[in-house]
Amino acid sequence: MKKLLIALAILPMLQATAAEAATDWTPYLKPMMLGCNYPSPNDKLPKAYKASVTSKKKRVDNTNEIDGYGEEITTYYLKNSTAFGKPISKIEQLQGYEWGHLKVYFKDSSFTALRPQFKLPNRSDPDYEGMVVEKNNASGYEIQGIGYTVLEFNTKEKSISCFSGL
Repeated sequence: MKKLLIALAILPMLQATAAEAATDWTPYLKPMMLGCNYPSPNDKLPKAYKASVTSKKKRVDNTNEIDGYGEEITTYYLKNSTAFGKPISKIEQLQGYEWGHLKVYFKDSSFTALRPQFKLPNRSDPDYEGMVVEKNNASGYEIQGIGYTVLEFNTKEKSISCFSGL
């Protein structure tokens, strides 16, 4: 009887802890670490991540419009979420005519310690053949050729961005 009473007393604490468990976006965002490949949150966001989205805002910016195609910007505001072991607040996806980016916003500046884990694209991959590394330092990298790929660690915004385009 005593064990049952203890179990009943602990149960609400366990439920509260489970409810507070952070959603880890790392498996979804991991391709960013491997040459700035990134998923498009607009393509069927997996159910496991939807519960951490508090709101989603879409807007079109026609400032850089080409042939009537502006930039579509989708921002996912998050609660109780992490990526790469660090707390995150939102994820932004921009899709332009032949360019785009995925940007992850962190809650503090501890994300800068992640830079060594983000690797250059595999330039033996046919998509990166002939690409030249223009920059590769603590703030990110930039490779160019027919197209471009850029990794940016932005300490002012507390964000990691992957840009790519033609």
